[in-house]
Order: sequence, then C-alpha cells, then structure tokens
Amino acid sequence: MANVAGSLDANALLRLLLNDVPEQYAKVLRLFKERDGRFALADAAVIKVVFVLCRALFRKSLLIFVKHPTLSFEDCCLSVYAELNDAEPLWTFDKKLVNQTTSAGLVD
Repeated sequence: MANVAGSLDANALLRLLLNDVPEQYAKVLRLFKERDGRFALADAAVIKVVFVLCRALFRKSLLIFVKHPTLSFEDCCLSVYAELNDAEPLWTFDKKLVNQTTSAGLVD
C-alpha cells in the first residue's frame, strides 16, 4: 500500500467512533491529524468493531424474539435499532410488531 500511516486496532477505532473515553478519543483524533496517509484496518479489527457495536442490539433483539416468537428476528432487530438510536417510532404496516413492541408505530 502506498502512503500508509500505519494500522489501527479495534480499540482505537471504537474510541474514535464512540467517543466514550474522551482522552483516548482526542489521542486517536490527533493521530489522524498528524499522520499523512491512509490507515490500514485488518479484517479481525473490523469484526471486533462490528461485534462490539452490535452486541447490545442483538442481545436486546434476542430477548424480544424469545418473548414474542411470532415476530421475525429481523423485525425485533429493527425495533431495537430504532430504540437504541433514538429514532422511534419504527414506522410499519405490521400490526403484530406494533402490538408486541414499544418502539413501533403503525403507518395509517
């Protein structure tokens, strides 16, 4: 790779994406500003980032899915996604989803 500024591990990328540890966020941001070139990101780091970011979504979705087995797992994930991202209601025509979750709203 031409003009590579180094590679990032999952923790550095997560701090940048989440800004949940302000001191580390600032350090990663400074690294981006000080280095010239692209940063490499290994597949393993991407997998870890996706796992961390999606863990809450899948855990909550699975709980809804077990409690309401007539819902599809996809609908449970969409409902939880809306909740976690302060993007409620999840507008849908699915009356079953509206009746069995708190985050869905019926499109009239």
